[in-house]
Amino acid sequence: MSKAAWRAQLRAGHRARQQQSFDNEHAATRIRNVEFGVVPGLLQAADYARAVFRIQAELLQAPDSDIEASVRVRLQRQQVLYQGKEIELIVSQHALQHPVAPPDAMLGQLDRLVSAVDIPGLRFGVLPAFRRLPNITMNGFTMFDDLVQVEHVSAELTIDDPEQVAIYHRLMDRLWLVACEGDEARAILHQLAAEYRHQTEG
Repeated sequence: MSKAAWRAQLRAGHRARQQQSFDNEHAATRIRNVEFGVVPGLLQAADYARAVFRIQAELLQAPDSDIEASVRVRLQRQQVLYQGKEIELIVSQHALQHPVAPPDAMLGQLDRLVSAVDIPGLRFGVLPAFRRLPNITMNGFTMFDDLVQVEHVSAELTIDDPEQVAIYHRLMDRLWLVACEGDEARAILHQLAAEYRHQTEG
């Protein structure tokens, strides 16, 4: 197990950290990711990703000069969705109701998520509002095969202890029991898009 402070990782900007994610994702045979406060990076649209990087750079007092390069790498990472790997991505409806970007950017992001429902081989789900979760979940996490990364506000935790990794796999399995997929997920996304569309028209 190891912990790396975000400020140390981002002292030169976000691009290098995005490249690390690119390498991890392309080396893994199985990727499992759940997020409660943000759209998973592998499904972020460009404008949404740009807003995420700006917010993080401001909070962590990190350089923001490479945001456009970081967005490009984040989008390049998404090629892994079409390479036949076993990939599971869950996002909480909460993350979509508390926007990190303006309404028009959120509409673009929701459109991207709607298209994700139909990506062959990708298992994509939405944790709906007001549905009881099977466990208390404090943070989102990503699993690359048998390695877990957990992002905290100020640092990132990497876990490789088999017993602890098994707990995260078990939690992911339980979250799938309550996640909406297919048409149910699509309906939630369309409902949220209608709200953001109303905001842009108002």
